[in-house]
Amino acid sequence: MRIIIAGGGTGGHVFPAISIAEEISCRNHKDEILFVGTERGLENELLLKKNYKIEHISSKGFVGRGLFKTVGAFFYAFKGLFDSISIIRSFKPDVVLGVGGYVSGPLVLAAVLLRIPTAICEQNTVPGVTNRILGRIVNKIFTSFDSSILYFPSKKIVITGNPVRKEILNSTKNTESLSALVFGGSQGAHSLNRSVPKAFSRIENKNIFVIHQTGKKDYNYVKDLYSDNGINAQVLTFIDDMADAYGKSDLVIGRAGAGTIAEITLLGKPSILVPFPYAAHNHQLENAKILESAEAAVLIEDKDATPENLALILTKLLDEDKLNMMAANAKKLGKPEAAKDIVDELYKLAGDR
Repeated sequence: MRIIIAGGGTGGHVFPAISIAEEISCRNHKDEILFVGTERGLENELLLKKNYKIEHISSKGFVGRGLFKTVGAFFYAFKGLFDSISIIRSFKPDVVLGVGGYVSGPLVLAAVLLRIPTAICEQNTVPGVTNRILGRIVNKIFTSFDSSILYFPSKKIVITGNPVRKEILNSTKNTESLSALVFGGSQGAHSLNRSVPKAFSRIENKNIFVIHQTGKKDYNYVKDLYSDNGINAQVLTFIDDMADAYGKSDLVIGRAGAGTIAEITLLGKPSILVPFPYAAHNHQLENAKILESAEAAVLIEDKDATPENLALILTKLLDEDKLNMMAANAKKLGKPEAAKDIVDELYKLAGDR
């Protein structure tokens, strides 16, 4: 099978793509995989580390950019469509998969025009504009949540879950001490960086180890907060080994992106979720509500996530029975076969051709 995987921009799109590529390579090392992204996306750094081939096209977003930038985005998309046609004609894929991000639009559309079988992944409860449009013309739609059925033709949908990287899939608890993992995506989350250390300083239980990913800008500020308050914390600008960090954690505090949701449910990690308030269509809030309704997480909106409120939540959660109950509920929502199920469908599409 020859496959193009298009998408990127953020880890939420790139990591599922890598998971799918890993599953394909494990089945047949002769299968050829080509990634298509943009020159500035996170995909370049991550994919090059894993020795995957990547091509680039022009593409920018349309939503909330103003008239001038919207016109420019249309130009980039138009150019991206022709770039995509050229890449497809050169690589000759059996199937094309869009995993999200602006680059998916032109590439998947080009594949449809050239009559190549196509599919998209929708990681969130509420799909973005690009996937809503593509959902009308692709052959298959892989979703993470049942609620996504509301936005797509039901006959095309396969509810697979969101693929998780193999190293995280194999993560196991590797410490006996009570610990918390704090992160707000690859760049950190400024509001969490300010409020979470102060929240830990307010709770009575100081026998807790904290792993906190800050991003570059807030690193020194956060490190000093923990140190000044006598809290045992490992502060990092970026966590390279997320499997190890998850293995050390009993509680996760972070945003509610689709990748985070997939990982903590798969591993059965209790969580305090603080959705990013400016996410498109407020999809992170909707993602978090799924876990809250299952009693797998505590949801608190960013505007309410003050040190005082977070300290109250932590005080209630840092109980072994409570954490175990939430962990079991989270585990029930996990879908460990997501990458396998998606690749099964991709082989079917490639075979149909």
